[in-house]
Amino acid sequence: MIKKHDKSLLNISKNFETALAIVILILVLLGMMDLGRSVYLAYIVDFSTPVQYSQLNSFLAEALLLVIGVELVVMLSLHTPGVLLEVLLYAIARKLILLPKSSGMGDLLLGILSIGAIFAIRKYLMSPEERAMSLSRLYNLKNNNSKEKETLDTEEINNN
Repeated sequence: MIKKHDKSLLNISKNFETALAIVILILVLLGMMDLGRSVYLAYIVDFSTPVQYSQLNSFLAEALLLVIGVELVVMLSLHTPGVLLEVLLYAIARKLILLPKSSGMGDLLLGILSIGAIFAIRKYLMSPEERAMSLSRLYNLKNNNSKEKETLDTEEINNN
């Protein structure tokens, strides 16, 4: 049984997690604005100069970091193993995509093996209920529920 002061500590920690998630979302929003400004300056304002590989690489790095930030917010909100694995998957994929030219094949192989291990963990070590809690399924579930609700609402209006 959880004691009263333990419950209050859990509530306080949950509130801190929520506040941290909000701060991360604000940072992601500011990062998106900064990325948009950088792309605008590189592609729209100065369109006569071709974009260099390093500049494109920095755009990708920033965009993928923002994706990981959003996934981190979801991880702080949901607390499920599937979401944690998805965050790890995005982080490893980002690292693989942005490997410097000077890195060897060992780094690439290690990243590919890590992604394979994440998929093996999902398949063999997670229960079907845990696998069902993936983000894409949760997003689709919310969209399907809202579509079903809209359909029910329109049918109700048509019946009246």
